[in-house]
Amino acid sequence: MSAPGGRLRRTVTQVALGAAALAGALGLVAPAARAEVPAGSVTRTSGTVTATLSWQAGEFAGTSPRLAISRGGTLVDNFDLGTVCRGCELFPDGAEDRGSFSLLTVADLDSDHEPEVLFETLSGGAHCCQTTRIYRYLGNGGYSRPLSVPWGNAGYVLKDLGHDGRQELVGGDDAFAYAFSSYAASVFPPKIVRYAVGRNGLPAVKNVTRSYPAPVRTQAKALLKAIREARPSADGTYEIQGPIAAYVADEYLLGRGRVGRAELARVRARRLVAPGFGRSLLSFLHTHRYR
Repeated sequence: MSAPGGRLRRTVTQVALGAAALAGALGLVAPAARAEVPAGSVTRTSGTVTATLSWQAGEFAGTSPRLAISRGGTLVDNFDLGTVCRGCELFPDGAEDRGSFSLLTVADLDSDHEPEVLFETLSGGAHCCQTTRIYRYLGNGGYSRPLSVPWGNAGYVLKDLGHDGRQELVGGDDAFAYAFSSYAASVFPPKIVRYAVGRNGLPAVKNVTRSYPAPVRTQAKALLKAIREARPSADGTYEIQGPIAAYVADEYLLGRGRVGRAELARVRARRLVAPGFGRSLLSFLHTHRYR
């Protein structure tokens, strides 16, 4: 018979690997950077809009990045991206996309027949941080200053979840990284945001996760199975707290906070979590607007 600590570590590893697999399937894992990035460019087109991202060679990242946007073959903007993200490792692994991670996207996010331009930046480091910069055409021959949408470690993909022509940005809530466990055992509840234009005519995003319960239910079901199979920690690391935190958050997103609290009481009784974990988690969920 295996020791409780060994079984818990396997359980947490399975949860972490499961979360990593889900993130990979959704395209939420940003690639790591490498040295000696050559000069290059990436071009994307949608309708009459063409965007080209270009950069010069650099030791760890592309240097002197620029974003040129044309409409109907006419250049309308040419942005110096060094003013957007100083010190960021903008071009991981050279010029090419890896998996579903894309440095540049041109897509109609709000179904108004006017494509937006999305540019991704990475801050570098082992895990952090990805930020999406969204440029909107203002109708006066130029584009807005970029709207920044931070994703941290989580990343996102574009999906028309409502089947209405609008592209939601589907990612994870990076606030949970390291919050209750190591990074490897941290699990990100789904975070879904929708792009729109505010009353001032400038772009904005709104969190609409609660409007799309299906991915939340899927994650909650998988996490509950792992939690029920977990055993008390033999080394005091309480790594299962990462999956438990995400599960309780999922239940609040689904409007079932009572169910989440009941499971929280059970894991306390089973000594799966550290003393005070329940209070800390509920306070954390309140701060981050889950409850």
